[in-house]
Amino acid sequence: MKRLTLIGLSLALQILCSLGCMQIQTTRESWSQFRGDSGTPAAPNQRVPDHFGPNKNVLWKKPVPAGSSSPCIWNDRIFMTGHDGNTLSVFCCSRSDGALLWSTEFSMGGNEDLQHRHCSPAAPTTCVDSERVHAYFGAYGLVALDHDGNVLWEKKFPIEENLFGTGTSPILHDGLLYLVRDVSGPSEIYCFDAASGKPRWTRPRPHAGPNYATPYLWQRDGRDEIVVIGSTTLQSYDATTGDDLWVVKNVPMWVCPSPVAVDNILIAGGYTAMNDRGPERMKTAFDLETNIPDDVIRDAELFIRYFDKDGDGKVQENEFPESRIRDTFLWGDANRDGGWERKEIEPFMVSDPVPGRNVLLAVRGGGVGDITDTHILWETTRTLPYVASPLAYGGRVYFVKKGGLLSCLDLATGKPVYGPERLGIGGEYYACPVAVGDRILVGAERGTLFVLSAGSEFEVIARNDLGESICATPAVVDDTLYVRTSQHLWAFQEKEPGNEHR
Repeated sequence: MKRLTLIGLSLALQILCSLGCMQIQTTRESWSQFRGDSGTPAAPNQRVPDHFGPNKNVLWKKPVPAGSSSPCIWNDRIFMTGHDGNTLSVFCCSRSDGALLWSTEFSMGGNEDLQHRHCSPAAPTTCVDSERVHAYFGAYGLVALDHDGNVLWEKKFPIEENLFGTGTSPILHDGLLYLVRDVSGPSEIYCFDAASGKPRWTRPRPHAGPNYATPYLWQRDGRDEIVVIGSTTLQSYDATTGDDLWVVKNVPMWVCPSPVAVDNILIAGGYTAMNDRGPERMKTAFDLETNIPDDVIRDAELFIRYFDKDGDGKVQENEFPESRIRDTFLWGDANRDGGWERKEIEPFMVSDPVPGRNVLLAVRGGGVGDITDTHILWETTRTLPYVASPLAYGGRVYFVKKGGLLSCLDLATGKPVYGPERLGIGGEYYACPVAVGDRILVGAERGTLFVLSAGSEFEVIARNDLGESICATPAVVDDTLYVRTSQHLWAFQEKEPGNEHR
C-alpha cells in the first residue's frame, strides 16, 4: 500500500487549506452591519467607478420602501428595513439584480413623535451573520429573522419620546448582539445571545438621555470593548461581562456620530445645537448661504417680522428657507398650531447651553476609570459633524459638517492636513464617509455623492448627482457600490473593467 510521506501530507494539507480559503473568499461577501463588518466603512482593496449616476455605470436600480437604514450585505443577499404608514418591514433583495426576495412586516406598537422631517421609523441599520439578520425599530423593538425572513425571536421595548426618533443600530460580535437604548426614559445597554435572544448582561445608563450613535466594538491588546458616546460621556464596557472599563467626560450632550478606531486610537465626538448658546444655536439652524442678520437671531420680534411673509404674526413652515430650522419645524411649534410665535421662539434665543461641549477627540487605548485628563491625544472644536460619523483611514481622519465643509486631520496628532474645504453642495450631510481603495465617498442629503482623493491634498474627482435624497451610508462589496436613496436602491459597477478611475 502506498503511503504519503510527511512532505507529501504537508503539501496535501496546504492545498486543501488553500482551496478552503479560496472557497471562503469567493462565497463570503459581506458588509454585515452599520459602517461595514468592523464598524469602519472602508474597502481598501476594492474599486468602484469615479463617475456614476442615473445613466452611467448602473448595474441595476430598484424601488424600495421609505426608510434611511443602510444596505447590509451577506453573500448574495441585501438586507434593509422600511416602513409604509404604521407598517414596518425587514426586507431582502438579490445582490445580482436587486429583485425583492422577501419582506417580513411588523405593526408599530405606537407612534414615535418624530419632530424632524428627515427622521424615519426605519432608520437603524440591520446586522447579519451566516444564519440570522437582526433589526431594531424604536416603535416596535428588536427582531431576529433567518435569511428567508422567518421570525426567530423578538424583544419588545416601551416606546419612549425621542424628539428625532431612533438612530442607533444593533451590532454583532462573536455570537453576541449589542444594543444601546439611550432614551427619554430609563436608558440601558444590552447584550443578547444572538441565536436565542436571551440576555447575557444588561447595564443601566442612569445619566443618559436621548442619543443616536451606534456603539463601537474596539478590539485592542486582546480586550474587546463596547464603546458608547452620549449625554456628556464617552464610556467603555467589557464586551463579555458588561463591566465598566473607562470613561471620558465633557463630550456633547446629544450625539449622532458614532465612534471609530484604528489600532490604539479611538475617534469620537461631534456637534449638537444644544451645546451652543441661544444666538449661536439659532444661527447654526440656517444654511450658510442664507445669511441671516445677527439682530434677527437675537430678537424674537425682529425674527417674526423678517420671516412672516403673510403678516399673521407667526412664521409658518413654508416661510422658512430650506434649512435645519425648517427640517425641525415641529420641534419649535410646541402648541402644534402650524406657526412659530414669540413665546416659542424666545426660549431658543436666551437659553444657556446644556451640559457638555461640542468636540471631536482622539483617545489612547489602555485606560481604566476616569481617563479624561490622562488619555486624550488631541481634540478639535472646529467644523464638527452633526450626524455623519468621522472616517479614520490611511493615517487620517475625515469628517464633514453641515453645509458641505470637509476637514482632514492627521490621525496621530490631530494637526490639519487640509480644510475645512467647501464641497460645493450645502444642506445636511447624514451619510457617513466611506473609503474605497484610494478614494473617499461623501454623500450630501441633497442627492450628490462626491468622489475625493484619499490623499493629503483636497481633490474632488467627481460629483455624481442621483436626483434623490441621500441619508443612508453606502455599502461596498465585490467592486460594487450600493447606495440607498429616498426612493431606490442602486448598484453601481464599472462597465468596462480596468477603467475604474477615468
